[in-house]
Amino acid sequence: MNVRRATHADAEAAGSILDEATVHVATLGYDQWPVPFPRDELAQRIERGELYLVEVDGEPAATMTLLWDDPFLWGEPPDAAYVHKLAIRRMFAGRGLGEAIVEWADRRAAAAGRRYLRLDCMRDNDRIRGYYERLGFEHRGDRDDPRFPVALYERRVRP
Repeated sequence: MNVRRATHADAEAAGSILDEATVHVATLGYDQWPVPFPRDELAQRIERGELYLVEVDGEPAATMTLLWDDPFLWGEPPDAAYVHKLAIRRMFAGRGLGEAIVEWADRRAAAAGRRYLRLDCMRDNDRIRGYYERLGFEHRGDRDDPRFPVALYERRVRP
């Protein structure tokens, strides 16, 4: 697995991965992100160095956004790294890639001196909540986001 900051040339690949994940989640009964995912948002995240592309054997396999603050959902002060919009292409599902990406983000958070790794997910999606709990995240509360109600999760970064 190779995790790297996305470039403008990667915007379509990242958008395609998010679209595919959104369509898949919709088949499970959850309406998560718009399809197509707003490419202007991806361009902004690329400009700010927040969007990452994950490659497996040189092929785009996943994407995620890594933030160093999230005052809207978590408030201040920013003492964590915040994982958003983690999405994996279906052909790479079930291989432990999501966990490997979370561990990569955990190492980045630790290297930056952050105490926590945080994320949010759809409050009503028990499947994804269980997944993050198996990765060691603990539920810290719920918020109403304009897109959908979210559950907040965090874990201490690992040494």
